[in-house]
Amino acid sequence: MSRPTPKNAGSSQLLLGIVFVLLSAVGLATQNVVSRLFFVPSSVFGTLSLGGWLSPQLSNIVMLLALRMALMAAFLTAASPRLYPKTFTALWQLTKAPKRLAYVVGSGLCLFIGLTSLYFSLSQVAAGIAIAIFFIYPAITLLLAWRYLHQRPLPYQLGLMLVLFFGVALTTLGSSPNPSSTANPTLGIIGGLIAGLSFGIYGIFAEIVLQPQAEQQSLHPVPFSLITFVIVSSLASLSLLFMAPVTVVAASWPPILWMTLFSALITVISYVLSNSGIQLIGASLTALISASAPALTALFAWMALQEALQPQQMLGVGLVTVGVAAISLKAK
Repeated sequence: MSRPTPKNAGSSQLLLGIVFVLLSAVGLATQNVVSRLFFVPSSVFGTLSLGGWLSPQLSNIVMLLALRMALMAAFLTAASPRLYPKTFTALWQLTKAPKRLAYVVGSGLCLFIGLTSLYFSLSQVAAGIAIAIFFIYPAITLLLAWRYLHQRPLPYQLGLMLVLFFGVALTTLGSSPNPSSTANPTLGIIGGLIAGLSFGIYGIFAEIVLQPQAEQQSLHPVPFSLITFVIVSSLASLSLLFMAPVTVVAASWPPILWMTLFSALITVISYVLSNSGIQLIGASLTALISASAPALTALFAWMALQEALQPQQMLGVGLVTVGVAAISLKAK
């Protein structure tokens, strides 16, 4: 589990931890932009025409999710001996705790719904808007923890939730469709909200699983993440059996596979860097830096895809970033 920032940590350790977490945030913002690229043809950096390989129909989105999560599970499996040598022992012990296993399965289900909704949102509205709306989930987690875990939020956190909700509202004003004729900004906003709600519930399940309970040790984040990746990939693959056929032009498969491989790899690397940062600088400072994701996503989408936001939307992204950062500093 995470630990507070060591009081006597050296400046080099502090600097290294900050660099790790910043690189993690940059990596996650990059994969957000890449996810947008799958569905929207763009002139990357104004010179290279890329993207638009998939139409934003549900079966295509779920297929992309199945591929990405399977690759992430494979990468994390390969890295687990170094990250947490007892990964598979912990997974075996989890089978002997049915209640905790049920929470893990619930986490995977919420993650599946949340990522599917998020990818759909990214296919319909600008990346900065989709991610800002999605980042409503810390406030939802806080409210659900109040209701179900009896963790009453502090008064200032309730105020910050209002700031966060106001910021999300500002980002939805003036949303314009993307170049695809099938884009629907309203559905994109709804998708972002569903993703935020799903991740809020996921956060509650994850907190229950990752905390020690009833004389049981907490589940380490590495085996927890690995099994949730496998669950999401499995649910996505099974869902494809009941959906319309995937429609992909043959020539689009190579870039889809390469970009999926890239985004899966960069996501797992970001995960490893974030956890390394927690070990060096503590959970609170890590959460504060990681909250830059909405602003970084909007910045990278502007730089790489020329997706400019209107002034009120930029203000909304800024409020979401500040609100998430402040809420993330709640006492553990």
